Amino acid sequence: MNKNKLGFLPEYISWPTIILAVLAIITFFAVSNPNVQYATRMGFDTGVMEDYGVKSSPPNYGGGVPMMDGVVQGDMISPDYYPYPYPNPDVPITDTREFLKIYYNASMQTRDVQALTRRVETTVRGYDGRIDNQSSAEKYGYVSFALPQAKYDAFRAELESFVGSRFLKVDISSQNLLSQKVSIEEQQKQADSALADYKTARQKMVTTHAGVVQSLQTQIDDTSISENERLLLRGQLAKENASYTRNLSNADENIKYAENWVKGVQTQDATLLANVATVNGTISIQWISLWDVILTYLPGYWISFIFAFLAFISFFWDRRRFDTR
Repeated sequence: MNKNKLGFLPEYISWPTIILAVLAIITFFAVSNPNVQYATRMGFDTGVMEDYGVKSSPPNYGGGVPMMDGVVQGDMISPDYYPYPYPNPDVPITDTREFLKIYYNASMQTRDVQALTRRVETTVRGYDGRIDNQSSAEKYGYVSFALPQAKYDAFRAELESFVGSRFLKVDISSQNLLSQKVSIEEQQKQADSALADYKTARQKMVTTHAGVVQSLQTQIDDTSISENERLLLRGQLAKENASYTRNLSNADENIKYAENWVKGVQTQDATLLANVATVNGTISIQWISLWDVILTYLPGYWISFIFAFLAFISFFWDRRRFDTR
């Protein structure tokens, strides 16, 4: 205790009063010092989300797949490429379907980074998810993952219970892949139509050939014609058969091409639906000091104010305990 000779001060100032006053001054300058890093909302002070956030884009279904040179064969034309259209962004508002691709990113602060990282990994696998990337150190952890969309809500509820809301930041984005879906559906119509046309043209060619062959054979079998005429008809029949064999091979190639086109579009559709059914995300985990924990609950000058208030109370308690001169 210290003596004083001022009338408004108590005869003695207790050590608790002095300590509280000193703490108030120290914390005031600690918070005011721009070089002192203290807790803020996750993702703004460290740039974790910008560095490690998943940046995925929907697949591009445009372009063409080279096939065979365009060849005219009877009533059949073999295209140079699969006429895959680019995704149409102008989907009518009457089409209200949603094919939402979800991206989930979270940042967490904890006193035990490695333990929380292991817990996150276990949780991802517990919901039938897959770990795509993982790192764990004393002060920083990172997990990127993919899991079924059907289990996303339950996974998210459990994951976000690991830390308090003050130590958690969540960024969620979603994209409706409806335009890609509509584009694939248009491709499907084109592919089905092309396959049907090729099959119809092949059948027409077969029927026409059969009629020509029958007519020529009937003329050849006619006993009233001369031998020279018969030889000429047989030459026409051989030419017809050779042309038919060549065109039939081309027709079968066109049908095979169209069937591959149909299968390719079906693969695109399955890939898109699988993409939509998968949630991709990242979890960033940071170590937080006790000082940062305190400042998270008492940001700014609250701590200094509390110490000053307690010092003020202690000061008046000293006045009551010790008479002033």
